[in-house]
Amino acid sequence: MTKLLMKRFAATLLPWLLMLVGFSTPVHPNAIQSGSDREFVGAINRTLGVRIKLSQAGTALTGSYAYEKIGKSIRLKGALEGDVEFHLEEFDDAGAQTGKFTGKFVSPDWIEGTWSSTKTKKEMPFSACAVDGKQVPASSPNDKKSGQYKRVIQGRYDRNSATLNIWLLKDGGIRIKGDAIWIGNAKTGNVHDGEIDDIFASQGATFSNKSGAGDSCSFTVAFGADSLTVSNDTMNCGGLNVTFDGKYLRVGPPRS
Repeated sequence: MTKLLMKRFAATLLPWLLMLVGFSTPVHPNAIQSGSDREFVGAINRTLGVRIKLSQAGTALTGSYAYEKIGKSIRLKGALEGDVEFHLEEFDDAGAQTGKFTGKFVSPDWIEGTWSSTKTKKEMPFSACAVDGKQVPASSPNDKKSGQYKRVIQGRYDRNSATLNIWLLKDGGIRIKGDAIWIGNAKTGNVHDGEIDDIFASQGATFSNKSGAGDSCSFTVAFGADSLTVSNDTMNCGGLNVTFDGKYLRVGPPRS
């Protein structure tokens, strides 16, 4: 599978002060400068509001977080891993590790991943958006683009399946997260897959994530009524013959 690490985000991560703040309306800041801070709003498992404050020195992260309904701070220590991924261990008052966040920056303004308990090993998703940011879900009543889309051929869902989850962003772009499969011969294991998770910029009537790199996973998207069409796939999103090109129909809301 192809995993996209969006290097254009790296400049926004150093140095910064990060805060994930409670479960309220998502808003986000722009690029962080030395000595300034960021605030995020979000939740663990979609229902548990959290507040997290982090400071960064190089790739090291330190700080604390609290559940909105409890308020007690829990110490955090972790690091960035590469350009967009990070991990954070949490510790109780006695210094024992009680949990861990692993995640990534979907955009400079949007983080998501998994929280896990050290004791029970239970895992739950988390997601949060930066206060006053632009590359966050738009939450607009006029949104005609967000949704989950499945590829179809002649009105039927494609045997070589592809699914795209799309969120309209406040800056007018879209986030696309999805996967595709090419089936040569399932009995012999001749099956290839690929994935996409990237921010696409508006280019008039279409959206594109083309970065200029010849080996990048990129394509163009044009929207219709409860449908979209993908074209110009570079065929670099996964295994041999894997492509996202084709027509898709919306089947429901987007899923992380």
